Amino acid sequence: MKKSLNSDLKIIFAGICSTLIAIGLGRFIYTPILPNMQNALNLSSTMMGIISSYNYLGYLVGSIIPIIWKYSNHRNIIIFSSVISVITIFLMGITTDIKLFILLRFLCGVSSALGFIFTISFMFNFFKDSTNKTLQLYHFCGIGLGIVIGTIAVWIVSSLSFFWNHQWIFISFIGILLCIPLVLFIPKQLVVNNEIKTSNISKFKASFLTISFGYFFFGIGYIIFGTFISAMARDQFYIPSYQYFFWVIVGFFAIPSVLFWDWISKKISIDYLLFFSCFTVTLGVSFLFFGNKLNFFFISCLLYGLGVPGSVALILVEGKKRFIGNINISVAIMTSAFSIGQILGPYISGILIDIENDYKSSIILAFVCLILSSFLMIDPKRLRIFKS
Repeated sequence: MKKSLNSDLKIIFAGICSTLIAIGLGRFIYTPILPNMQNALNLSSTMMGIISSYNYLGYLVGSIIPIIWKYSNHRNIIIFSSVISVITIFLMGITTDIKLFILLRFLCGVSSALGFIFTISFMFNFFKDSTNKTLQLYHFCGIGLGIVIGTIAVWIVSSLSFFWNHQWIFISFIGILLCIPLVLFIPKQLVVNNEIKTSNISKFKASFLTISFGYFFFGIGYIIFGTFISAMARDQFYIPSYQYFFWVIVGFFAIPSVLFWDWISKKISIDYLLFFSCFTVTLGVSFLFFGNKLNFFFISCLLYGLGVPGSVALILVEGKKRFIGNINISVAIMTSAFSIGQILGPYISGILIDIENDYKSSIILAFVCLILSSFLMIDPKRLRIFKS
């Protein structure tokens, strides 16, 4: 029993490290570094949004790969993609070429998607026979941990009067250390069951389509906040440390997010649970309408952090249940919808910010998309026209 517990803890730790690299650092480290890059290189919000969007274009490409490429050795993919993510982070710190920024963020997006999707599949399969299904979700804590660890690291480097490029390099060193548990703890002989429920033919139900569209709108809404919140804090409060402080708040409340919503799931139906988790993010964004007041900004970041990882994890879990076919395909399809939303969000909002020299329109766009996402999470079977 003790041996089994130690084995489970090692797998959970490896899953957390993989998710931390893929999402916490690979995706979200751009947010606290963005204001420093933008100021030092004199880049517009549109350009910063374009660089961000290419990361999500890469994420889209990476999420499609598992659909067309059946590869059973999850260990190799998780380790390889994590190493590539770390390398791209390092290279961001040794160039000032915009085209290279775009290429590196694209490649990081591809590796992040592969690492995240295969980690999800690995964790679901490894703990599929466990009586405690919550074990399948612990790796999502890596999202919040990555935000906290990465942002504090950037904050420290900045306080020591180092520049934006040193921040990228320092984060890459942290990433190298986090790759070690992947090599040590992920089993070399890993047999993954592709979980074909009925046949090799995938079937799309109305409930799967609505949750996929909801995930698309969620991708637009959440990433606008996630890309520009540090820059917004810097511009509204004129205190440099706030751009880090508020993003740390997001990460801190993101750590228990999945476990919190999993606990709530024992009390209400899953589609209502998804509605409330997505609406929590919506409510968080809505507090930005109250202007530059610290308490509202704090609450906004708190609700955003509490809502995002839980929503992402539970949407993927529920999407898997609503899909008939291979788990990798269901995750890849939903992640594709999500990443298209992520591509559009930073690009459109960056243009709006530059045109108006203000964040109001981009906040409105995020709010509207998140409202749509919240309602699309509700199972269409609740509507009479979809009842059999």
